[in-house]
Amino acid sequence: MADEDSYKYRIAIASSDGETVNRHYGRADKFFIYLVDDEEGYSLIEERKVEPVCHDGSHMISDMEKSAVRFTDCKYVIAAKIGAGANQHLVVKGITCMELPGSIDDAVTKVWKYNRIQNLFK
Repeated sequence: MADEDSYKYRIAIASSDGETVNRHYGRADKFFIYLVDDEEGYSLIEERKVEPVCHDGSHMISDMEKSAVRFTDCKYVIAAKIGAGANQHLVVKGITCMELPGSIDDAVTKVWKYNRIQNLFK
């Protein structure tokens, strides 16, 4: 039997409108946080405002670290694009990053399927 953490988790989604995954991780000024229950579905629980960490293509390492810390309650971060530096800072925190541009519904469905497959091997 899987423990509760394996089927309930949060996803942070970079979106300007709450309907589509359409923001680059480093340029996003808000993320929509969803609580996913693999058995029952998902729901929006928060709109999280953040300071963008990308400034004309340059990044401060300290800003990238602060940004990653903002998502330690999430298992996944989804954006239209995520640079290698941001990805590295998030992965160190145990967060899986995915580039899934398109509708939020489609992105959550893909993460749900991915998470279910990952749990088959536990």
